[in-house]
Amino acid sequence: MNQPDITDKRLSRLLDFWVEKRGTRPLPERSDFDPVRLKPWLGNLALIEVGDGGQYRYRLYGTNFVFRFGVEMTGRTLDDLPPEQSATIRQDYDAVVERAWPLCRRYTSSFDIIDLNRRLDSQRLETWERLVLPLANGGRTVAMLMVAAYHIPDAPS
Repeated sequence: MNQPDITDKRLSRLLDFWVEKRGTRPLPERSDFDPVRLKPWLGNLALIEVGDGGQYRYRLYGTNFVFRFGVEMTGRTLDDLPPEQSATIRQDYDAVVERAWPLCRRYTSSFDIIDLNRRLDSQRLETWERLVLPLANGGRTVAMLMVAAYHIPDAPS
């Protein structure tokens, strides 16, 4: 399969790291990734456990996401997101699990803006680039997704 098209250099470096860790295997293992080596991406990184029946549970939700979106998703499931957002993300996650191959896409969506008192202030359109990387747990089956995303501030909405 071809590598996904990526414009953000941080995501390109993460994909290169994934390819390095994969080596000649179909998929790298979650245990291949030392948190110290992931430090450049941690604030913009999520680790999602792939469960039975299409269940996705956030095991790590980057601090930059928490700050930007005003919600901590660690321990929560994809179904805890607003339905439209959940459906869009689920399509990408399902595709990566099915193909066992990375996916990168740029998307524009409406996001809640949370004020300093953590109340919904308004909504804004933002463009992000998201890379979804499959990870195994002792085999060829996707057991976890490593997801990194970065806001593209100057993108037309």
